Amino acid sequence: MWQAEQVSRPSAPQRQRPPAGYDQPTTAGQPVPQGAQRGRWRSFVDRYGWRAYALPALAAITVLAVFTTNSPKVRAAIGGNAERITGHSATSSTPPNAASDGQLKVDTPGAGSVSTALPALALPPGPAYTQLGRGSYTTVPGHSAVIGHGRLYKFSIEVENGITGVDPKAFAAVVMSALSDQRSWAGSAAGGNQVAVQRVDSGAVDFHLSLVSAMTVRNLCGYSLPVETSCYDGGDSRVVLNVARWVRGAKAYASDLATYRIYAVNHEVGHALGHNHAHQCLKDGLAPVMMQQTIGDKTASGQICQANPWPFPKGATDAPGAEQAGDGPDLDFFQRNSH
Repeated sequence: MWQAEQVSRPSAPQRQRPPAGYDQPTTAGQPVPQGAQRGRWRSFVDRYGWRAYALPALAAITVLAVFTTNSPKVRAAIGGNAERITGHSATSSTPPNAASDGQLKVDTPGAGSVSTALPALALPPGPAYTQLGRGSYTTVPGHSAVIGHGRLYKFSIEVENGITGVDPKAFAAVVMSALSDQRSWAGSAAGGNQVAVQRVDSGAVDFHLSLVSAMTVRNLCGYSLPVETSCYDGGDSRVVLNVARWVRGAKAYASDLATYRIYAVNHEVGHALGHNHAHQCLKDGLAPVMMQQTIGDKTASGQICQANPWPFPKGATDAPGAEQAGDGPDLDFFQRNSH
């Protein structure tokens, strides 16, 4: 078999008679006599040496490659669907890392170098959860009045098909309890009430709010750091709440699972509303809701913020807190909270 690369140039190849039918050129539509064909072949070999044998092989390999790449199975295997370039298929065996484009904000800081889950970031003990759903979603029926005043964001509440152990209606009730509270993004505590939200179960939405299995989270948002988190997938306008965290919580909230769930909703919806991560405590020592509290609550100065699930907690005068865009601050936050 001819190889595309050689360590050293080979010695002059032995001349071989081409197989019958290998070269059938024509002149004015008439076949060239067989002897003339052999003469031309010998001249070609004398001129180009071993390359004469390489060129036909290259042509054959090229044709085979084009044919193979254009087959449906191969196109599917290499991600031929350009509209889903970030890899939203729940059946992908090697989920790609999520792109960092300013629209996709995740609780894991870009292409990190950490290769093992760290004890401080591990899931608390608790019930089993669904590892892999079906990659499709069912909207939980229900709608609400407009909450707040300002730019209106319509959203649907969904649960990935295949998730077990979580009541969809109970999940939706927690979501609505969080977003309807006066301390949430559209509540009266927000001061100017610059945004409003409304739950719908049909028609166009500004974002989907979805409970998603752990492996589907990797497909939607990447898995550059092996820590169970939730995220916001800007490409799909989807708030992604990881069922692993929904049923287990995070160490910053100890055994207070109900409050952690409120934090998770408000944090990821904050991304859908355009907010970035925050890395400093509020003046009263509370963690801003946009701090990655699932990962930790330690600032660069070493201060430990108090867990807080609300964008505008009662009494806070500087909420929701200073925010920083980009992977750099997120990675620094991860590194100081991973020990």
